[in-house]
Amino acid sequence: MVRPQVSDNICVRCKGARLLCGKAKCPILVKYSILKSTLSVDPGKFKGKQDIFGASPPAVFVGHVGYPYVNIGPLIPIGNFSAQKDTRYLDSPESWFGKDINEIIAFRSGLVRSNFKMNIKYNLPLMELEKELPRTNLKLLKATQELTLASNSVDTEAKLNRIRVGMLYGTHSPPQGPSGRAEKIEIVDNVKVLKPVDKAVSDTDLKAADAIEEYLYRAEDLSITSIQRIFSAGLLGVKQNRRLVPTRWSITAVDDIIGKYLKTKLQHFPSIDKYYSFFGEYLDNKFVIIFMPGPWAYEMNECWNQSSIWNQKVEGIFPPVQTTKPVIVTDYEFEKGRTKYAGNVTGAYYAARKEIEEFLYDSRKQARVIVFREVSGGYIVPLGVWVIRETVKQALAQGWKGPNVKIHETLDSALSRVASKLSIPLEYWTHSSQLLPYIKKQRRLDFWLRRL
Repeated sequence: MVRPQVSDNICVRCKGARLLCGKAKCPILVKYSILKSTLSVDPGKFKGKQDIFGASPPAVFVGHVGYPYVNIGPLIPIGNFSAQKDTRYLDSPESWFGKDINEIIAFRSGLVRSNFKMNIKYNLPLMELEKELPRTNLKLLKATQELTLASNSVDTEAKLNRIRVGMLYGTHSPPQGPSGRAEKIEIVDNVKVLKPVDKAVSDTDLKAADAIEEYLYRAEDLSITSIQRIFSAGLLGVKQNRRLVPTRWSITAVDDIIGKYLKTKLQHFPSIDKYYSFFGEYLDNKFVIIFMPGPWAYEMNECWNQSSIWNQKVEGIFPPVQTTKPVIVTDYEFEKGRTKYAGNVTGAYYAARKEIEEFLYDSRKQARVIVFREVSGGYIVPLGVWVIRETVKQALAQGWKGPNVKIHETLDSALSRVASKLSIPLEYWTHSSQLLPYIKKQRRLDFWLRRL
């Protein structure tokens, strides 16, 4: 059998999402999915049919593998977690910053995906899809959607035909733990629904993006994870347009909706007048974020070092994907935003952008911003784009005069922060950037215009 030819550095560009190598499953993610050393449950205790009971955080997962035939269902705690009444932290990436990888995997491995299979049919409205569902699947779907609305942990029962113990990793969503085919899902608790959520879901004449902007974004006690969950369950938007959305897609969609909304606000604010560099670090992810004077523009540059998960030799891929040279991927936008998906950096682009725009909005400023992200070997498995979102948020948390911030008079001075904080030489970053040449050219043009 002839091995398929693939381009250099394909894993860095794909990150297991698009299967650019031609394989049915990502060989890197498959390798990590079978590791059980950090699981919080004993695989030997879950054989045959199982009745499980516990307080769902609440959490719901809509798969994308095999789309439009996907797995859907709530996440219910097992093992030691099943006795806890408040399990919200198990599905709350907003509260995970500072925790190590083993803790996060332990959280996620303690939640069982109680799956049932559905054909969510591309572009078919949910109201039409429900008419075609068998009664059992319709009941499972309604229970899952009811759970999605909850602001509290909700006692939930499920009957599973068996539980498959293992971990599922991806670049967008947090790790997913054991799974089982659900024969019954029943909510045995009161579901508390926040008023903004009730209004957004009840308004069937409002587009999903408008519902997020008007009712949900920055509503008290409502996290981004909660908004993503409600969006994924097909509970937002004009009634005839509501659809189930795979979890990984909903995460980026919500980041993008909020980002576009904030960008329209930023354009009315004055520009900053100095150069600033921020530094943030978490789980061997290092970020240098440079803010520059000028109208809104944004770029994210991402490099996976040789020791990192996406830059390693993979059996069956030819030529070998590992390289000794830095591999940097880049996406960017100007004032008008993007018209196409950021296919190089993917979901991380939108997660970082949302936090940066939020920071600028709160400051009532606009700026040109470049993010440099360097990932090294300590980030042993992908944990989802929440890592990017929360690390950028923490880097910006103390404002323009925080201890991790430096103020610069020139762009070259700001770029020296990249050289001092990241191991990849500055020349590789500047060569990859599409925004830097534009800014430098614009500065030269402004200089000569002022002399006329």
